[in-house]
Amino acid sequence: MKKHLVLLVTVLLCFCQILSAQNSPKEKIYSDLHNELGINAGPFSLVGSFTYGTIGFWSALGGSLSHKPVEMNLCGNYSIHYYYQVKPWCQVGVKAMVEAARVRHFSDTLRTRITSVDRYAILSIMPSVRFTYLNRPWVRLYSGVDLGCAYLWSGTTDYSGGKAEEKKNNNFLFAFNVTAFGVNVGKKFYGLFELNAGFDSMVKVGIGARF
Repeated sequence: MKKHLVLLVTVLLCFCQILSAQNSPKEKIYSDLHNELGINAGPFSLVGSFTYGTIGFWSALGGSLSHKPVEMNLCGNYSIHYYYQVKPWCQVGVKAMVEAARVRHFSDTLRTRITSVDRYAILSIMPSVRFTYLNRPWVRLYSGVDLGCAYLWSGTTDYSGGKAEEKKNNNFLFAFNVTAFGVNVGKKFYGLFELNAGFDSMVKVGIGARF
């Protein structure tokens, strides 16, 4: 996953460098860079934490009562975003993000054998609006609202019968997010930090470029 993230960052920076070379002269000011593209990562979303927390609680309770422990692993929340600045205080764009988790069930307290594995993934795509309330050459403070749809996939591999049996399920959901606080530091290339409530990671860091 780290190699893929490094490759994605490299491609993003090269792409933006090519675009900037084809654009206007060197005296162009940074406020004229209306397009913004970035990648982000965080531990989990509010919706994901509620979903996985509920699943983890009931799995742990059932495992405790039956003396069959469970183990949950969160895979993180990863996203990409694009924005276009329509006003000095307003940007419109789109976000795409994915997060996943895995729950393993063991046969006994010594964890000698895995009896089943549950996998969950949420893919979200949301049009987004940002409202900038501090716009400086090096620093921007903003909040935002996102609305869209999400695809929830779940699958179980059951090993209890001696051979692996697969069960899958999927649903489409209404997706939403509110960026309570965001800070963007940098001019042409920048880093960001956000606090979110919804389908985006609750605590998120990222990098991006304007062109």
